[in-house]
Amino acid sequence: SGVRYKISSGNIGNVFAIRNTTGALYVAKALDYEKIKKYELRLTVSDNFKENYTTVLINVCDVNDNPPVFEKSSYRTQITEEDDRGLPKRVLRVSVGK
Repeated sequence: SGVRYKISSGNIGNVFAIRNTTGALYVAKALDYEKIKKYELRLTVSDNFKENYTTVLINVCDVNDNPPVFEKSSYRTQITEEDDRGLPKRVLRVSVGK
């Protein structure tokens, strides 16, 4: 059809890309909520004679991208050989911080 699409501004770090023939907008690089929470992209469409513009607002949602961490770096317990009755028997409970 001769129509071409492009992102003309707002694409900080080239995180987004657009298929120039279809207008499909997609994420091209990893998003980081802690760095940028919102993008305001200006899209341009052209048919080689005329152009038109639109704005796309994209809000990045935060997710917990940190691994779980034990509350302590090491745990220690003790058990005697007589403690093997009534198995299974809890020896220790470990937990992770929030």
